[in-house]
Amino acid sequence: MRLVIAGTMSPGTTAVHFAELAGAGGHDVRRLGTYDEVGPVRRALTGTDAAVLVPKRGDARLHAQQAMRTLLAAAAELPAPPRILLVSSFVVGHGRAHPLSRVDATQLPARIASEENLRASGLPYTIVRPTWLTDDPPGAHAITLTQDPHADGMVSRADIAVALIAAIESGSAVRTTFGLFSEPGTPPADWAAAYARLQPDAAPHKELV
Repeated sequence: MRLVIAGTMSPGTTAVHFAELAGAGGHDVRRLGTYDEVGPVRRALTGTDAAVLVPKRGDARLHAQQAMRTLLAAAAELPAPPRILLVSSFVVGHGRAHPLSRVDATQLPARIASEENLRASGLPYTIVRPTWLTDDPPGAHAITLTQDPHADGMVSRADIAVALIAAIESGSAVRTTFGLFSEPGTPPADWAAAYARLQPDAAPHKELV
């Protein structure tokens, strides 16, 4: 499959884990380090099966909300737009009560907006809300998928990448939002079956925010 990964291309990041693991699995992966303008993003998305956005650290309004709007605008210009997968944050489910929401007042609204805009786009999508991030290697733990908005825990960046690739390869988890955290044990043997237990998202409001 032809895939695009948009995010920080620094060693050890979720975006780099995704690119390396997907490439090792035989996929044609295009890395998109900048996504400020619709034209270059549209060209990168042309002919792709799926695009993954891992928002960069820093200004969430720029790297999450505006990046998603640019990605969606570019995809809307294509005759065959790709599936969009967003790596969001478990903080969205917790809301303003979570301590991280009080560290930076822009983080939560921007994350919420990026999710809502993706749901309202009409494109096939998947939204993943990882919990606290670790640098453990892929496959070191069991992975729990949950739609409990108040999920907490830890998950490795590499396992997030594995979960994204599994969703793309199996065609599963379309129009769903779910959290990820790790537990002692072995990783899922059948990702498609795990994804099949997820409930689809409710119909969104079709309005950009």
